[in-house]
Amino acid sequence: MREKPKAIIYTRVSTNRQSETGHSLDSQAGLLIAEAEKQGYEVELVAEIKSASNGSRPKLQEALADLKLGKAQALFCLDIDRLGRSAIDLLRIGERAKKENWRLWISNLGGDILASPSAKLTFGILAQFAEMESNLISERVLRQHEARRDRGITWGVDEGFKGRLDPQARKLIARLNGEGYTLREIAKKLTLKKLTPPNGGLWHPNTIRQILLSPQTKTRKKVA
Repeated sequence: MREKPKAIIYTRVSTNRQSETGHSLDSQAGLLIAEAEKQGYEVELVAEIKSASNGSRPKLQEALADLKLGKAQALFCLDIDRLGRSAIDLLRIGERAKKENWRLWISNLGGDILASPSAKLTFGILAQFAEMESNLISERVLRQHEARRDRGITWGVDEGFKGRLDPQARKLIARLNGEGYTLREIAKKLTLKKLTPPNGGLWHPNTIRQILLSPQTKTRKKVA
């Protein structure tokens, strides 16, 4: 019996966008798995909680490495902004798919983006729009924070979502910071203790920094 080709199902949410888009990891996966299996693929699910503006996205990089090695023959994704918001990064992924001979299937673009010259052109144009949208969002958020600071308002203290940080986690963060641990080391220790970040997801050094800078956290050491 001939072995089925494999498709990697890549799903991604960032904690602040999940509720806005309605595309949870589970809902993305369900749609993509059904499509890939209908096309005769064996599927491998890769889920990531990461902002699109963060270029690291380790799960995506691992998936791309497997595709290059021939461990999978297709990458399925719900829409273009699941892959990223940088036009350069998106176009590089498209070029890799063409060069390494694997399919890049984006459901909201109608399927295989390398299937025709018009599909490739559409992908390139939308990559530019995705990057522009990301830049506009960043500028708008920056202006909002500047306006709040001008009014003497601290976001997350006076206004906005304050998170559901476990008091035990806050105390541990303050203690480890006082003992000289780096932000990254603190994040690892919180993960090992299975303590949950205020907004869910994973612990990151920037999350630790924001908690240490919060007026609610009593620190004994200056935060870098």
